[in-house]
Amino acid sequence: MSTTVRCIGAGNIVKAILSGVEKSGVYRTDEMAIFDISSVVREEFKERGYTAFESIGELVKGAPIVLVAVTPQVISSIIQEVKEALSSETVLLSVVAGMSTEWYRERLGDKCKVVRCMPTLTAQAGMGAFAVSRAPAVSDGDFEEVNRFLSSCGIVEEIPESLMCEVVPINGSAPAYFYHMARVAVEEAVHMGFDEKTALRLFAQTMKGSAEMLLNSGMNAETLENKLRLPGGTTLAALDKMDEFGFDTCLKEGIKACVDRCRELGQL
Repeated sequence: MSTTVRCIGAGNIVKAILSGVEKSGVYRTDEMAIFDISSVVREEFKERGYTAFESIGELVKGAPIVLVAVTPQVISSIIQEVKEALSSETVLLSVVAGMSTEWYRERLGDKCKVVRCMPTLTAQAGMGAFAVSRAPAVSDGDFEEVNRFLSSCGIVEEIPESLMCEVVPINGSAPAYFYHMARVAVEEAVHMGFDEKTALRLFAQTMKGSAEMLLNSGMNAETLENKLRLPGGTTLAALDKMDEFGFDTCLKEGIKACVDRCRELGQL
């Protein structure tokens, strides 16, 4: 098989990434492949033009890049099968929460090529945010193709391995915070008399525009926030009430809990 990127597991995050990559046109579907324990899922991907392997060993053998996308509870049970088929040239791109590059090196050898990645579900919209770290054996040439794959549906930031759990609440889990906020805001808007779809469009577009300004206005978050903190104004009234109920503390504690859970998963 001449497929470039092959995926072990085809759950939500893989579906999101591959959908984003597919839309970008950087890779054709016949350049990508999957293995999933579900025959229904395999057939679905086949119908879209992907190659679907019948076993992990078949998928891994001779693969340029293998995207490992199983749960931390599953990875230990399949790592031997991966090892038996793994080529010294294959790059493993792992999105398994909590599993360090050192974990892979201990089981596959110091020379194994592993890139650890924290992805986001927003890759599906071509707006992924991928934080990555790589094992010493991964050369710039190896990393170039991994970067090409991921950057086709988002941005890629290389960070130290030591921060891979700390980054989870910053990108990987963060979309859920925004969705939660949107759900609460829209529910309150409906309670006040708005049509749900109208309220969602207004709120979501405002979130999208706010993110764009953070990225491209040249102003930091504090400066942008202060532009809206007018004395006696409606925004200040909202922010003061959020402060009263401990919004900042809730967010910080949530971030800490997310990091702690990532570390716990790495010990499974």
